Amino acid sequence: MLRIVVLTSALLCVFLASAGAQNVPPLPPTPTEIIRHHGYVAEEYSVTTPDGYVLKLNRIPPCGNDTASHQIVFLQHGILGSSADFLLQGPQKSLPFQLAESGYDVWMGNFRGNVYSRKHNTLSTRERKFWDFEWHEMGVMDLPTMVDYVLSVTGERKLHFVGHSTGATAVFVLLSMRPEYNKYFRTVQALAPVTFMKNVRSPFFKTLSRMTLTTEVVSDYLGHSQFVPSQRMLDLGGRMLCKDHATTQSLCLNTLFLVAGFDSDQLNKTLLPEIFSRHPAGASVYEFVHYAQEVKNGNFAQYDHGTVGNLKRYGSTNPPSYELNKVAAPVTLHYAQNDWLASVDDVERLAQKLPNCTGKYLVSSSKFSHYDFVWGADVKQQVYDKVLKVLNKA
Repeated sequence: MLRIVVLTSALLCVFLASAGAQNVPPLPPTPTEIIRHHGYVAEEYSVTTPDGYVLKLNRIPPCGNDTASHQIVFLQHGILGSSADFLLQGPQKSLPFQLAESGYDVWMGNFRGNVYSRKHNTLSTRERKFWDFEWHEMGVMDLPTMVDYVLSVTGERKLHFVGHSTGATAVFVLLSMRPEYNKYFRTVQALAPVTFMKNVRSPFFKTLSRMTLTTEVVSDYLGHSQFVPSQRMLDLGGRMLCKDHATTQSLCLNTLFLVAGFDSDQLNKTLLPEIFSRHPAGASVYEFVHYAQEVKNGNFAQYDHGTVGNLKRYGSTNPPSYELNKVAAPVTLHYAQNDWLASVDDVERLAQKLPNCTGKYLVSSSKFSHYDFVWGADVKQQVYDKVLKVLNKA
């Protein structure tokens, strides 16, 4: 059913964008091929986490005139995404290419479960156990494994980190749970950071947070293990979205925008066929359940397994909050007024919790939204200019 919804939305979007997208050939399917398609050197690596997941890493070696730097910038994708997200707009408008041209050694990670990281030493994706993870494991397992590997391959001692959405969630999990990793981060830049979610506007997560999330309900609405929302779930959230934004009816049932929102002023409509051919890139249902718990409880805390489960796992009736006071690395936050997942109030609450928040940048446009940080039109470049400014000063 999800494939049908995505295909339907994609066809509608192709129609909407046809005036500006005629005769535009599709991009190659993989990040490595996209990079080479644009004339850049591309490298691809695989690394295995301690619990057996095989993750794919993509690299664009530095190619600019500034050969004095060659510092590492590690990019991590957001919710439902992959490393391809950062590449879809080509050399002039995509952050990885701009970074490479500025002399940075660019690496991009892929979290477990997305289309490029679906191998495991012993498990098959057909087994429910393969999908028994959420963004906590991405923070304490995936990110340190990838960071260790990048530093080992390059011989560098530190790197810069730019994480979008769940990529930002995971880095705050890592640096609070394993604070010894703070020393490896020159800078951390969080684009649309999802941590506290009390003020979330996403109809999907607002609907999900109001449910009693038993195993049966999760299976009925989100899927048995891999995130594959049912038509009922899409209808519930879709009615909320379409009611408030009648002009969005061609997109309101697409999972991606139902979760995170969009605005037609900033949305690059010619890019929609490429987006929908790659999204959702894969996720576990537990990622979404954990976020729904954040919406309901208003905390940035570990997964709530229920009273008995929490006592067994944590030794307390409630899951422990992530200790953000342990995030010692310098952090810059980039956020937007029209973000349905990372609201202004929630991001500013995050900033107050961080001991070394060195900058906050609120996007000037009132209509800039969650995915505009990677797929937006003109305003997005203002964000990237600030990202580069932070890197160049570090």
